[in-house]
Amino acid sequence: MVVLTPLAPEVDWVAHLVGVTVSMRVVSAGKGYGYLLRSVVQGDGDAAQATALTTRYFTEAGTPPGVWMGKGVAFFGAGELRPGMAVTPEQLQTLLGRGNDPVTGASLGQPFREYPSVVERTAALTARVDRALPAGEFDAEVTRIQASQAARGPQTATAGFDLTFSVPKSVSVLWGLADANTQELIVEAHQAAVAQVLDLFEREVAATRTGHAGIAQVPVVGVAATAYDHWDSRANDPQLHTHVVVSNKVMAAHDGRWRTLDSRAVHHAMVGLSEHYNAVLADRLTGTFGLSWERRERGEDRTAQWEIRGVGEDLIAAFSSRARAIDVATDAKIAAYVAEHGHRPTGRRIVQLRAEATLDTRPEKTIRALSELTAEWRTRARDLVGGDPTAWARSLTTTREPARTLTGESVPMFLIDQAAADVVDAVSERRSTWRHWNLAAEASRRTLGWRFATAADREQAMALITEAATRRSVQLNPGEVAITPAGMRREDGTSTLRPRHSTYYSSERLLGAEDRLLALAEDHDAALVVHKHTVETTAGARGGGVVVDGEQATAITQILTSGRRLDVLVGPAGTGKSTAMAALAAAWTAAHGPGSMVGMAPSAAAAQVLAGDLRIGCDNTAKWVHDHARGRADFRPGQLVILDEATLASTRTLDAIATRAAEVGAKTVLVGDPAQLQSVDAGGTFNMLTQARGADLARLVEVRRFIHEWEKTASLALRDGDPTAIDAYDSHGRIVEGSTDAMVDAAYQAWQHDLAAGRSSILVTEAAESVRHLNERARAERIQLGLTATGRQVRLRDDARASVGDVVITRRNDRRLRTGPGTWVRNGDRWTVTHVGRDGTLDVRRAGGTGSAGVRLPAGYVARHVDLGYAVTAHRAQGLTVDTAHVVVSPSTTRENLYVSMTRGRHANTAYVAIDQPDPLHAPRAETETSARTVLFGVLNHSGLELSAHQTITAEHERWTGIAQLAAEYETIAATAQQGRWTRLVTDTLTGTGGLTTAKAAQVTESEAFTVLTAELRRAEANRHDVATLLPRLVAQRTLLDADDVAAVLAARLARATARPAPGTTPDLVAGLIPAASGPLPPDAALALAERRHLIETRAHTLAETAIRDRAPWVSRVGERPTGAGSYERWLNQLAVVAAYRDRYTITSRAPLGPSTHTLAQERDRHRAAEALHLGQAITHTRRADVIRAQTHTRSF
Repeated sequence: MVVLTPLAPEVDWVAHLVGVTVSMRVVSAGKGYGYLLRSVVQGDGDAAQATALTTRYFTEAGTPPGVWMGKGVAFFGAGELRPGMAVTPEQLQTLLGRGNDPVTGASLGQPFREYPSVVERTAALTARVDRALPAGEFDAEVTRIQASQAARGPQTATAGFDLTFSVPKSVSVLWGLADANTQELIVEAHQAAVAQVLDLFEREVAATRTGHAGIAQVPVVGVAATAYDHWDSRANDPQLHTHVVVSNKVMAAHDGRWRTLDSRAVHHAMVGLSEHYNAVLADRLTGTFGLSWERRERGEDRTAQWEIRGVGEDLIAAFSSRARAIDVATDAKIAAYVAEHGHRPTGRRIVQLRAEATLDTRPEKTIRALSELTAEWRTRARDLVGGDPTAWARSLTTTREPARTLTGESVPMFLIDQAAADVVDAVSERRSTWRHWNLAAEASRRTLGWRFATAADREQAMALITEAATRRSVQLNPGEVAITPAGMRREDGTSTLRPRHSTYYSSERLLGAEDRLLALAEDHDAALVVHKHTVETTAGARGGGVVVDGEQATAITQILTSGRRLDVLVGPAGTGKSTAMAALAAAWTAAHGPGSMVGMAPSAAAAQVLAGDLRIGCDNTAKWVHDHARGRADFRPGQLVILDEATLASTRTLDAIATRAAEVGAKTVLVGDPAQLQSVDAGGTFNMLTQARGADLARLVEVRRFIHEWEKTASLALRDGDPTAIDAYDSHGRIVEGSTDAMVDAAYQAWQHDLAAGRSSILVTEAAESVRHLNERARAERIQLGLTATGRQVRLRDDARASVGDVVITRRNDRRLRTGPGTWVRNGDRWTVTHVGRDGTLDVRRAGGTGSAGVRLPAGYVARHVDLGYAVTAHRAQGLTVDTAHVVVSPSTTRENLYVSMTRGRHANTAYVAIDQPDPLHAPRAETETSARTVLFGVLNHSGLELSAHQTITAEHERWTGIAQLAAEYETIAATAQQGRWTRLVTDTLTGTGGLTTAKAAQVTESEAFTVLTAELRRAEANRHDVATLLPRLVAQRTLLDADDVAAVLAARLARATARPAPGTTPDLVAGLIPAASGPLPPDAALALAERRHLIETRAHTLAETAIRDRAPWVSRVGERPTGAGSYERWLNQLAVVAAYRDRYTITSRAPLGPSTHTLAQERDRHRAAEALHLGQAITHTRRADVIRAQTHTRSF
């Protein structure tokens, strides 16, 4: 029996992100697959050799050929391929390069799409702009289109998805140092874990889309994948990993047609699959070698990782590419020094040589034999393991007792329930909402220390935990709003009209917190300031020592006089929020007296800045919540609590503060910008509150920070994700592009130049590795310049070193470390080192301060909570104002990170955009040219904002009850329900009137164009045509024996013949747009269609009535509302058609029908909506003419 210890509730390691060991990249069609072949041993293709590390692949430079994986492989050709067989270059080219069957070369469904060029896309979109728009609006829209398309760049089709499985670093180190037999066993465990995760992927993730607009997500027979094993990293460090490239071509299980993989499902599942791989691999390795595992913290901003116990961090660090490159270069410089001078350099000189090596290293990837690599790895590890590395590896893998393992049934239910509770607590700490794969990933993390006998046992336990966690969560999606026919349900009973695992959840606690905050924002019983004490008579007249302008005064007055218990002040970066807060504080204090102001911010550093603005003591929110829970902090009646940088505060924190303030009669004001960075914990609340308030919101708009007028406008465009911002910054020389190394170097040099010129400047980069690299480089150059001493050094948290003169940053609040009255060491504070103690302590004083008091940081604090402090992340930069900012941008940067980083500098903000291609041996190369524009366009479209639970409820309700969704469902159900009828009609007509053979007729009904023909048949019938009579006449018009695509020809003939309704009839259209399905239908399909028709038409009328009530601009184009009841009803019916069209195609412009379209389906709907628009106008004009005639008749008497 295995005894499982319940997880201690005080262990908060799940609050850290866990290292992802399965990553994903998109492989483009064409030559995107080429990287897979570059390291394969030349001339290899023999499957028999593909598993033997001890033979050819050990001694020759390169890696084994790929092998086939996945159940979908068996469906190529006549089943000649099987999983485990070697992949030939020709097969890879055929499948991933051309999208064809790798055995026969036949097309697999639709060929890879060829996208129009940038010029063609721009021209097409520009042609659709409404010419009726005012000249200024028209020109602005054309400019936006041109900028966005230029920035987006060329598009290419997706051939597949590279799922790269990398073992944890300790496993790679053990594998790299072990003997050949042990290496083979580790590789086998890794490959087995990969196979088991791919099996889970096929069962739970892989799917394809069918139906109108791909609305239905249906199962596939499996996936076809190619797996390529690689041994090392770019810097030739041990990094055992496998590239599993899953083809985008999949066969639908229900009809045997080849379609494309649903990529959205793949994206959502990646973290969960990664965590499952980690756990299965640990089970496998433990079962084989009896290894034990331990979780290792990486610090506040780093990932926690499970590693093999016995493989130390020093050994792992020795095989870090960066550390290794620096060490090798340093050794070479020391050897050169000895050769020149005849003796070893002093310790001070060695520090200088290492600094030079830090600046010189630029790793280059080379292809080498595994035997050569392992020999080098063992040499490098010999001193660290104290002897023979192979013997050391053997001691780890042969001295352990076999671990006792669990089965799926042996885990007690109380532990399943406890784990589920822990899972929900963990995800709700970090997220406002979550889905299945978030819970599954957390379940795997929580139980990685549990050992299971098989992958199936682990899956069973994880499913129980995830299911229990789901029951503990609150579902946010609406249930199915209408029935789904039995034929459109999966085996588990779920509807194919809902993607698997797409339900959103939250917790009662988070929903309750949001409810309270929304209620407080509408509660007007708070203290206020009467008019004579408002900002116009205090701060505005310099009574409080603060001068504000009209916009600021209006916003402040609105807050002072609103009486709301919870108020919000919104302002983009640089709009003067700090000045407004100072004026607000002065006015409140003037009315309520000293001590009536309280200031807070989510971080200690931000609180310190706020204290300077408000001229009062301010605290960080976490400290106040902590002290209040222990009775050491509270509010008083009549106080005003200003919480700055409120987007960075979690929902729970805001709830605790605002609720307590309301309880005692205080008022809370949240200040921030919803377009800036959010809390790393569950958040989205500030955005929710601003959205709920709408126009009734204290808001600052005018940007004041920047000295250049153009940058004020450009920063707002950047904030909104408007691609015209790219043009603005580029035309003023604020965008630089190049390789990652070049951009890091350019940003660093520019930053140093500004500092040397006496400007305040920040260097911002989002990647933790880049921050470390830049910090190391800055220190190295300071050593060379004599600004940092070369004497005693101390090791910091991130394995960096510091000596006298270095600038460091503290990462943890510690009020015991005092620097003066009311001041202490805070998270985010920057310091200059003045002394390094032999015991690892640091004496520091505040960076930039003159004569400021210093403090001694204890050795333990230094080792765990101190980093070099030259480069910063966007989160550290938010709230800062400097002269210049230099920002390193990568494709993974979010819009919010970019906006915050590019709005810190008063005089200049420059983006250094990395456009280099990934490692050509380990990642697919983009088929199109990457530029700063394309990267920045992607960044602007990559929002990291999190919706609150309430916003998610609204968004999901709108999604599933919107006409776009319901119409697509209606079209899909109708097509499925009528498929048999249309197939019989077309087959009988073609074999009878058309003279085709039964086999030829079957080819027609199985062709891609048959879907178009069936849609035309339904549309014709909705237009009241007798298709059973009409179709034979159309077939007889001209022979079809020579037609390349009979279905397409028939569809075109039918469309021309039935474009208008049959004479004397009215078409049967759902909401005036969608051809209704008629004729014999299965009962459940008929009910499903009737329910959706009712929902669509009800929503259309509701939208129309809402638009009339709210005086939506587009309604005015339909004319004035008729006064007569009958006329109004007819007019409303026409407006409902227009409203349905707008909702179906997400049109938000002032023009009733929005831009023109290039798709036939939407063009038909647009035509119907235009007819309704004209009918509505005619009703208004007719009624008006009747009134005028009546008035004229009355006056004549």
